[in-house]
Amino acid sequence: MSMTKSATPILEYADRLFTPLVREGIFKSYGELLKSLLLDYIDRQIALHEEQAIAFEAKHEMTFEEYTRNLRGKASITEEDEWMDWEETLVFLRKWKKVKRQTVDAAP
Repeated sequence: MSMTKSATPILEYADRLFTPLVREGIFKSYGELLKSLLLDYIDRQIALHEEQAIAFEAKHEMTFEEYTRNLRGKASITEEDEWMDWEETLVFLRKWKKVKRQTVDAAP
């Protein structure tokens, strides 16, 4: 199946979902609507990852950098797993914040 054929049902579905929001004046344009929805989703992802980062700090009573220094050369498998989960949380938090800046700067 070509990309065009597979995209057609998705675009038709999106049109049915989004048109009432623009037609009723809730959003001025499809661009404004999509940007608003995307920013809302991004904000929720940022909040989720911030909450997770705070939970890691509270659990270990230290920052990620302090935890990293404390584990260097002596971490158990469980501690390494915890470190990787914490690092992943911080990486995704940075990525979501970067995506938000780029989205805010995008038109409309």
